[in-house]
Order: sequence, then C-alpha cells, then structure tokens
Amino acid sequence: MVVRWLRPALGDLARITARIERDNPRPAEVLAQSIREKTARLATYPFLGRASEQDDVRELVVHENYLVSYRVRREAIEILQIWHAAQERGGRP
Repeated sequence: MVVRWLRPALGDLARITARIERDNPRPAEVLAQSIREKTARLATYPFLGRASEQDDVRELVVHENYLVSYRVRREAIEILQIWHAAQERGGRP
C-alpha cells in the first residue's frame, strides 16, 4: 500500500515546521522527519490509527501535540491533514 500526502496535509506540515524553525531549526527538522516516519507505517498497518467522528477518516497520533487525519483507500492511504492537539477539528477534510 502507498501513503499519499494530499496537498492540504503537505501545507500543514510546511506551516508547522516553518513556525517551529524560526526559533528552533533542528527540532523542526526532527519533528517533520518523525511525522513522516510514523505516517509511513500506515503502508503496512493502515488501521493503526483510531476511528474519527467522520465515517471514512482515521486519526493517528504522531507526536504529543499533533495528530494526522487520513483515509484508507483501496489503492493508497491518503494523508488529509495534520492537527495540533489544541486545535478544534471540524473544517477539513
């Protein structure tokens, strides 16, 4: 199974790392790498995350402050969005 990052999720990752990078470049790099490694596991274990309030969306905790919304499709795992734990969910995906 392939893990495919959708454009909104890539934008989320870029914004998160850019915000952290202003003050702490190395931790930003480590966080981005960690998120990518944890989402890559979904290729082997697509149901690793918990079910969300949306029927076809699952959530994976990738850091104590961040979780990823994703969807399991026949041909790929789609990474939809990255959320901060304090962020209210409900807009996208």
